[in-house]
Amino acid sequence: MIKTNRLKKLESFFLDNQVWGALHKAWKGYVIAKNKGEDGKMQLYARRIQECQHDLGLVVSSFPNIGMSATSFFCQLAQEENDSQEQQAAAEEENYLGDSQYERERFTDSYSEDFEDDENKADRFTDTYHENFTD
Repeated sequence: MIKTNRLKKLESFFLDNQVWGALHKAWKGYVIAKNKGEDGKMQLYARRIQECQHDLGLVVSSFPNIGMSATSFFCQLAQEENDSQEQQAAAEEENYLGDSQYERERFTDSYSEDFEDDENKADRFTDTYHENFTD
């Protein structure tokens, strides 16, 4: 396997030889489903075939008999990537707002709870206040 250069890790975090094996099994499953006339399984295997081909850097196959073109595969891939980027941006924004909310609470609530408006404390800078402690 080392000589065939199939020990590379792909973007999908699988090894090259694992994806080739999955591609072979997906094609076999697609042919069997096509012979039995099972459209649901044909779509499932066709999607897996396209994903494996994309991972390996091969030309992505189209399946016109079930309405799955290579273009629609790339459109779905781009849409999924866009959705994940939007979710990540929303999570980052939520974390940012959470941090600013923490700062706001830290400077307002915690210090305002400890604040007491006591008349006796206002007199502590007078001479009579200090006389109480010196006797």
